[in-house]
Amino acid sequence: MKNALGSETFSTPLVVDASTNSIQVGIPKNEGWSHIESMERPALEGLFLATSDVLNKIGRKLSEVDALFFCQGPGSTLGLRISAAFVKTILWESNGQVPIYSYNALDLASRMLERPPLHLQAPFRKGWRFVRFQNGDSAIGTKEIHESEEALSHFPESYHLPDPRGNAESIDASKMLTYDLSRSKGLLDLELVALPVESPEVYSPSPPSFKKWKAERDPAGEENPVRSP
Repeated sequence: MKNALGSETFSTPLVVDASTNSIQVGIPKNEGWSHIESMERPALEGLFLATSDVLNKIGRKLSEVDALFFCQGPGSTLGLRISAAFVKTILWESNGQVPIYSYNALDLASRMLERPPLHLQAPFRKGWRFVRFQNGDSAIGTKEIHESEEALSHFPESYHLPDPRGNAESIDASKMLTYDLSRSKGLLDLELVALPVESPEVYSPSPPSFKKWKAERDPAGEENPVRSP
């Protein structure tokens, strides 16, 4: 999908990423970044401040933004929803003339390592985790939702994105990946993981409803498979 986004035509592309506790807003170049602002503030306040700061640093105005890159998640649901509303506001002010591209944080995070890991995990709802599987040379991996115990035990070599809630006691610190936009190669990576969309949508799939079957003994002593509660 290289050059599919026409990155060479962007003069002021804006990346909005609220998937972690640190709000990150940046202006990517073809290989790197013109400037990135990161703020540990509530999303509503941080997005406006970070965007204002990053545009001031490069001497541009919001009206000059000619492409938007939105991180759909996974991450803080509230932060992602606020960032989606923020992007929609920019689109409204541009009369819908600014193209928008959406990317998954797990895919961009995989580009932050020297080689994309076979498995990369991120926290989901309590008791569940996202697991990203590398698909050959594709920059966009397959994502599945697994119970936390299963995800951690079945894919022990995984790298992990931090939990905004701070629950990472059982994860090896050496396998924790710092999610920092500056560790990616700007548009060189974004053009591989981002897809054009009409409107920003938060990545929030439903966890699987399937319950494992286990054998339990009935009063007669016979084993009968029943669905776990």
